Amino acid sequence: MAQVKQYVNLPGATGVVGPTISFRVYANQVPNVHPGDRVDWWIEANPANMDLKYQSTAERTQLAHGPLPGVTSGTNHYFDNTLTLTQIGGDKYVVKASRDGQRANFKPSDEYETWRKLYYSVWWSHPESLAMFNGVEARWQDAFKRGFLELERKATQATLTPAYEARLDYRSLGRQFTGAGAHDWPFMNGGPGALMNLRNGGGNPAGATLSDKPLHMALLVVPDLYWTQLERMTFDPTTTVAGSTPTYNRIFPDPQLGGQWLWTAQASWSGAGATDVRGYFTYTVGWPTQINWDLRPLAGLTPYLAGAPGRNFRLDFAYIYRPPIGGFSWGNFSVAACTNMPENQVLQALTHEMGHAAGQAVQQEPLYNVGTGAALGTFETNPNWYNDPYGGSGPHCHINAILTPDPTTSSRQIYIWGGGAQMCPMFYMLNNDSDPDHFCAFCLPRIKRRDLRTPTGAAGTWNDFG
Repeated sequence: MAQVKQYVNLPGATGVVGPTISFRVYANQVPNVHPGDRVDWWIEANPANMDLKYQSTAERTQLAHGPLPGVTSGTNHYFDNTLTLTQIGGDKYVVKASRDGQRANFKPSDEYETWRKLYYSVWWSHPESLAMFNGVEARWQDAFKRGFLELERKATQATLTPAYEARLDYRSLGRQFTGAGAHDWPFMNGGPGALMNLRNGGGNPAGATLSDKPLHMALLVVPDLYWTQLERMTFDPTTTVAGSTPTYNRIFPDPQLGGQWLWTAQASWSGAGATDVRGYFTYTVGWPTQINWDLRPLAGLTPYLAGAPGRNFRLDFAYIYRPPIGGFSWGNFSVAACTNMPENQVLQALTHEMGHAAGQAVQQEPLYNVGTGAALGTFETNPNWYNDPYGGSGPHCHINAILTPDPTTSSRQIYIWGGGAQMCPMFYMLNNDSDPDHFCAFCLPRIKRRDLRTPTGAAGTWNDFG
């Protein structure tokens, strides 16, 4: 009996591709069967297969039918059936056929082991990043093979513009400020200074096309990366013409704006329109950094405030900052810094971002009756799942981590390593305390259970790009 790797998430129904397998046996191949007899069919499942409590009736491995008579065609008499496999990775099944009522004498099929496959193409912006990726690629692939997910590289190409430190804004600052329009991904629009030329949401009609959609990841590897974001602040009403406010963000003088770090800063009061006051701002780097303003020299403001009791003005500004990141993923796009970090942290970044693409970390899963497959209306909750209020952006895993006070998060707490055993690659931050290529005992089974026929990334689908 041979073992067959069946890629159940790939479209099609031939060979080792697709979730359905057709069987035909002839009367002389099944013990004691003759034309006119009925052949019984059944599935022998491996005892180590995934618990049926995670699968509805429709999601389970099943045959099209049980005992049935065959078909005579000329001198041949044969019996057909079709096996539909689960989308869960790592299950093993053998189909058996016997004369109805004589299961002790059967003809077995090969053993089918369920696998999933996803494709990726690599864009590299500097030879160092490609060399680092090539050095860790096998370990990266092995991390997912343990979840019965095979990753296959389709292509390798240099970025349109070489870059050692790549700016990867998913939304231009103008769109961030107005809140209008979708993410525009300026670094992949194929224009001057862009790194890639990929369609995103149909926005780049001249973009390259990825094959095997929606199962193809565009993977960008760069030595170092960053993105920029806006933080808006409003003081209304106020009488504070000279003051400061703290921020834990890293303020960024934007070279695309001539070194300007303020997108806008305006003061307005009765009888005066909005006045550009960016020239009256400074900042003092520290922990926290202080954003300072002194509007006393601003013509008209101080006399206006002193002219009558209760007068005030409105002050609002938006500053540019640069969050620290080692990589991110969105739909079928993923990027990782591949030089300015130790090798294990590079590997963790790659594993982490593809882990997001495989749906991790999962908060809860529906449960089903083991016997009938009917929905129980209850859910199994992942005890290690958490999201933004405790560090990072998106769903992550905090196994072997503990909470500690931190002023930068909305919860005023953040997860850090608790000592002892390593954390999961799905921990939100790159560090030396996470296992870079072994998912934890909570995330790995959930990778196996993830339906990858139409993968979803951290925030979008695998049809977003290309």
